[in-house]
Amino acid sequence: MSNGTRQQDSAAEQQLQPYITKRAEIDLSIEVVLLIVGGVFFLLFGALLFLIDKGKLPYSEDSMYGLFVVLVSMQIITMGKTPFGDLLRSWLVVIIGLFTAILGTLAIFYPGHLSMAIRVLAGLIVLVTGALGLLQLFTSKHKARIWMKVPGILQQLTIACVLVYGIEVVLGIITLLPGIVPNPLTAVLCLIFGVSLLFLAWCIHVVHRQYGQGGGTPPVPPSSSKSGFCLLKEASLTVGNSFNTYQGSLMILLGFLVLFMTLGILPSFNSDGQLGLLLVLTSLELLALGQFVGSQVTRSWLVVAFGLLCAAAGIFSCIVPGILAGMIQPLLGLQNIVTGVLLLATQIITPTLYGIRHPPAEPVTLPPIIKRLFLVLTITGIVTILFGINTLAPVLLPSLLGMIVYALLIPLLIIIMGLLSLITVTITQKLQQGAAPIA
Repeated sequence: MSNGTRQQDSAAEQQLQPYITKRAEIDLSIEVVLLIVGGVFFLLFGALLFLIDKGKLPYSEDSMYGLFVVLVSMQIITMGKTPFGDLLRSWLVVIIGLFTAILGTLAIFYPGHLSMAIRVLAGLIVLVTGALGLLQLFTSKHKARIWMKVPGILQQLTIACVLVYGIEVVLGIITLLPGIVPNPLTAVLCLIFGVSLLFLAWCIHVVHRQYGQGGGTPPVPPSSSKSGFCLLKEASLTVGNSFNTYQGSLMILLGFLVLFMTLGILPSFNSDGQLGLLLVLTSLELLALGQFVGSQVTRSWLVVAFGLLCAAAGIFSCIVPGILAGMIQPLLGLQNIVTGVLLLATQIITPTLYGIRHPPAEPVTLPPIIKRLFLVLTITGIVTILFGINTLAPVLLPSLLGMIVYALLIPLLIIIMGLLSLITVTITQKLQQGAAPIA
């Protein structure tokens, strides 16, 4: 290597130095997790599209687009990543993300009612993300201009971004102009795009390990989150609470939809898509947070593989209706029962028994907010168990009695679970802001 090349590389490294942190082992970030799940989504859809085109499999196009919009919305809610670039994750951005997530959810639940809207929304998201991504990649002073000067992973990251953004532009045009290319060609592009997303996820993961979470991108100025209208201030939601906020909103919406369906006000919804979406959300919690059936697990490669398998099953159920619903429903019922039992055992029963057997030397008075949290967790555990039992009611009692119990109790339990999830988010946010000592 010549001295001039060494000096050029050294100068590029110096420009990156303000964003470099000490190299350390880190878990998969939420960004990497969503990219991996997105890669699995497009790989699976590309493979299935060959069979769908030949008429060998049924196809729910609206559910497919709806799930894609939900995955994009999760990026907006958890990271502030929008089709228009990385924004400050303000409350306004979170609310917009929740709105698009609910729109995608409705498209999954009621295919055929939002066909044009959800397809155009998905097409615009892909097209705008790709076009602006390419523009920002080469015009920003902190992206490709610096990355290409540093041999190794940053050059590979640039290539991965070009592949992803370029294919996004093509897929966006195909989505907005259906029929412009044959389905087999679209399937090939989806397969290539899926591989490109996985390649990008790997590059970002390695960059995070070498340069920290910033990845060579300057952080948002802190002043932008401390002043101005409250909706424009940075949202203090953690990744876990971001998931819980969407899930709580989803459960409340689902509960009312089931209730209106039972009363005959609304038509029956797509159970395959509903169960598939819940399974995808479960896999995201496992992959991003290490949370599964009410407990914390170490995200080993085996756990990651299991999470991706769950995600693939949920994605398949959304795209191809009528095949996996009978298998997913009892699994979700068992999962909720186990989750509720573990929640009560680990968070309520075990600490209480330990306190009785090993009382402190001096009485300890719990702050009111902690007492409220324990109460909410107790109710959540009980309702989760009841929800799991009622989900299994049509299986355990395949009779008129089982269907009546399921129809009457399930909407109420779903709504209560959603409300409890939002209440838990509120309490944990107050605790993180130091509300416990002054409550």
